[in-house]
Amino acid sequence: MEEHNIYIRKMTQEDFSIMAKWLSTKEVLEYYGDVNAPFSFEQVKQKYEPRVQGEVNVPPFIVEWQGTPIGFMQYYKLAEDKYNEFGYGRSLKVYGMDQFIGEPALFNKGIGTLMVSSFVRKIVKDTGADTVIVDPAISNVRAIKCYEKCGFRTVKQINEGREWVMEVKCN
Repeated sequence: MEEHNIYIRKMTQEDFSIMAKWLSTKEVLEYYGDVNAPFSFEQVKQKYEPRVQGEVNVPPFIVEWQGTPIGFMQYYKLAEDKYNEFGYGRSLKVYGMDQFIGEPALFNKGIGTLMVSSFVRKIVKDTGADTVIVDPAISNVRAIKCYEKCGFRTVKQINEGREWVMEVKCN
């Protein structure tokens, strides 16, 4: 899927090295993982290989900007136990998404907004989602502003008030 110089493609095993690089970057780990626990290549392979092979129903994607890999995205169906916790009716198709830009030099350039808006459209096309949610750290002001630009609104706090659930309605 390509829009506005953003190309979102399925992750392959060849992407594990760049994922290990990104998941060892302090600026990425600050909000995606643990800054004190960077990922090794083997850890990336262990986590993402089952997803790449379709053994886990969380499809992973690599984002390219002007032909260069710059970030990661994935989506998943909201877990059944979260429907009540987050206040969604069982008849809704609710999907969550996770993402990051792996190249800190590309932060604050509007690329995240393009990534997120494109990916929401992809999720709706692939799944028929009624609602897409994200759960940024409350301290991640940059991400929250990006999500708001893409039409997300805050719904509730989770994880002892450390994260927001933000949603965008898709129908």
